[in-house]
Amino acid sequence: MLLARNTAFSLLIIMKKRCFLSTVVILIWTVALYGQKEDQIWLLGYDRNPPPANQTVKRIMLDFSDSMSIVYTGGAIPMSLSNVSTCDSTGGILLVSNSCNIENQFGNVIENSDSLNPGLVYDQFCTGDEPIGYRSTTNMLLLQQPDSTHLYYLFHRSVYFTITPLVAYGDKLRYSVVDVAKNNGEGLVLEKNTIILEDTLSYDGICAVRHGNGRDWWILTTREKSNNYFTFLFTPEGLTMFEQTIGVPTWSEAGGEILFSPDGSKLARFNPRDDLRVFDFDRCTGLLSNPVHVPVIDDADEDLTGSAAFSADGRFLYCAEVERLLQFDMFASDLAESKKIIAERKSNPECPNGSSIAYLELAPDGRIYATSAGGNFCMHRIGRPELVDTLCNYIHHYFILDYPFVNPPHFPNFRLGPIDGSACDTLGINNLPLANWRYDRAGGLSVDFTSVSWYEPTAWSWEFGDPTTGANNYSSEKHPSHTFSAPGGYDVCLTVSNAYGSDTKCKTVWVNTVGTDAPEQGSALKVYPNPTTGDLQWEGAENAATVRVYNLLGQLQLEQFATSQQVDLSRLPVGLYSVQFYAEDGALVGVRKVTRVD
Repeated sequence: MLLARNTAFSLLIIMKKRCFLSTVVILIWTVALYGQKEDQIWLLGYDRNPPPANQTVKRIMLDFSDSMSIVYTGGAIPMSLSNVSTCDSTGGILLVSNSCNIENQFGNVIENSDSLNPGLVYDQFCTGDEPIGYRSTTNMLLLQQPDSTHLYYLFHRSVYFTITPLVAYGDKLRYSVVDVAKNNGEGLVLEKNTIILEDTLSYDGICAVRHGNGRDWWILTTREKSNNYFTFLFTPEGLTMFEQTIGVPTWSEAGGEILFSPDGSKLARFNPRDDLRVFDFDRCTGLLSNPVHVPVIDDADEDLTGSAAFSADGRFLYCAEVERLLQFDMFASDLAESKKIIAERKSNPECPNGSSIAYLELAPDGRIYATSAGGNFCMHRIGRPELVDTLCNYIHHYFILDYPFVNPPHFPNFRLGPIDGSACDTLGINNLPLANWRYDRAGGLSVDFTSVSWYEPTAWSWEFGDPTTGANNYSSEKHPSHTFSAPGGYDVCLTVSNAYGSDTKCKTVWVNTVGTDAPEQGSALKVYPNPTTGDLQWEGAENAATVRVYNLLGQLQLEQFATSQQVDLSRLPVGLYSVQFYAEDGALVGVRKVTRVD
């Protein structure tokens, strides 16, 4: 049953105003809006078949601080398909949830956070001797209350399930409120399982985007087998709900994803059975318009799950349909005609369950990371999503991990400001630019640079730290390339600016060296233990003559002859390393990512 409904739009005030919005609060919000790192750390839960041999290691952490690193870590709550987290202003984990409980920054279960989403699914997967976490994808969002520095709302969708008869569907959208300042910073759940929508909800999940004022949020979900869209406006005063009927209805019970483009101007909805639906979205009014339905007729029409992700610039939409990865050009006059088949599933003996392409997520580094439909050891990567067709640099099984894991978390774009000059730009928040960038080795001394900067910069100024190249040491292009004068390390800086200000991001680029961004190679190669406190052994690389260990910057840390099938990393600092094995003739035998721990 829908809580409130009108023929066109429904209005429902669900919560009372919690506090007075003062000038001081507006200033705090304006300052806190920029430099946000909520999605800097991703936590991947393990698949329980088989469980990790090291029972203290319960999840895989992907840290996007500067260059992505992988760490095996523990935690108080088990994580599975349901997975959400948020970081504080420094980029450290603040809150984690598995739709059963909520964990704090210290790795402890927060008081009164038990029994989220009560029902048969909770009883089956969240309780007992070996709980694994709720089993539903893209069913949660963690958002800070717009006028608060310490209140967080967990929006979570529960699943109705019966065995006789066998019935399953999303039945309720709820919220729970966490005060992270309570209990001396341990946190306290103030309000739990409050129902804001009761209906037959689709498995395409929930998504969110900033309001055009740069402070509030739009939250959106859909009804199963319909063209009904429910939109909530999340403000300091509470939640207001609207319902809109638009476009071609869906017809199946398959699971997919709904998501906004990074700039919030588009909404995409995709699953392999119902295909692709794209809409324009008005961040001021919350209205969908100009629906486009793109049928995708292929042998994936029987698959039950899928996902989608936009490139950071919004140019391309990638759709994972289990069997294939598709690319659509959002700037094309004919969206259907722009479709490109980027990749098809393929097997790898090291990833027996990881051949499919099912879940996608855009990361803070502007790359898209992909996983298969089941628990697996492998992760795929789209290295350059801003480029057309196979130039996007999709690599199947880019990472081979030590434990099987399930799908990545889903995040909104936290680095989206107001629509300057619009009717809803009423809070005086400015789009102060935030600089970020990545680089890709193009071969030899050439490097391609990609700006992944936010808050609407209008000018880009690069300095490559290579004065020998004269005028070529500088560029005003958004995505330039540079050929360095010699191998070595260079301090490269990007300054982005607009009418409101500027921001600079500098990193060291190592040229003609091999760092941890090298894909893993050598299917027969096994290294263990990983993580390791120092001693690392291997098998399956009998023809290796030399072992070289590189750090995140691509700097050689250790080199030794491969005579004893082991290497001692104990003198190296804690962190992620690329261990590379070479034959006598210099040929690369294999590469493995290894984490050094205390």
